[in-house]
Amino acid sequence: MADILFDEPARRQRRQRALSRDPRPFLAERIIDEWLERLEPVSRRFGRVLVSGVPAALHPRLASVGELVRFADGIDALADEEATSLDLILVMGELDARDELPLLLRVIASRLAPDGLLAGAMPGGQSLPALRAALHAADREGGAFAARSHPRIEPGALAGLLAEAGLADAVVDIDRLTLRYRSFERLIGDLRDHGATNVLLARPRHGLGKSRREAARAAFAAQGDGTATTERIDMLHFAGWSRPDKNRA
Repeated sequence: MADILFDEPARRQRRQRALSRDPRPFLAERIIDEWLERLEPVSRRFGRVLVSGVPAALHPRLASVGELVRFADGIDALADEEATSLDLILVMGELDARDELPLLLRVIASRLAPDGLLAGAMPGGQSLPALRAALHAADREGGAFAARSHPRIEPGALAGLLAEAGLADAVVDIDRLTLRYRSFERLIGDLRDHGATNVLLARPRHGLGKSRREAARAAFAAQGDGTATTERIDMLHFAGWSRPDKNRA
């Protein structure tokens, strides 16, 4: 069995806390815009749909993507669904901070009916380089390095995992966001609003401390132009279809 990387209770707690901070986080709005645009040319009508990880305030925007749409806080809601029972599954975030991703993708694929579609979005690739550099500087200041950054999944690796899960026509592409931050603290605030702070099991259980935080601030600012620092997020949009039923006329 693979080592456990993520603290699942902490992930769920931070997700709920994020919803109380900002019920309409800007990245969630952007992901939904992408989903609706990508679903528009799909000719088939979806029957039963599961939507995972979308803030409740944004549910109305996706209420018409299928005939019967169920919203869930997390993808574990699939445990309540029978095999081959869903025509569309939409997953926002979460998968970048889950253990045993290959197995989880196989479980997700198993719930799709023939010709069903899985689509989702999660950060990956080269996301948050300025933050990673700032945290590296903070740990260098403290003389020891800690587990402060999640491992990143690359688009090609994710496409391979989708295919291994049995999904056809698997595609992954990048929506690359460039954001400008006037301070290190403002970036951390945005991550908290999205429930996207560190949930590694081996993470430090205390803050950076004064000297490390000052080092992180200085390193973050040094990457900017004196006014703001540019940060990057690679949002991986992925999709794959379940195999058609060859016995169906």
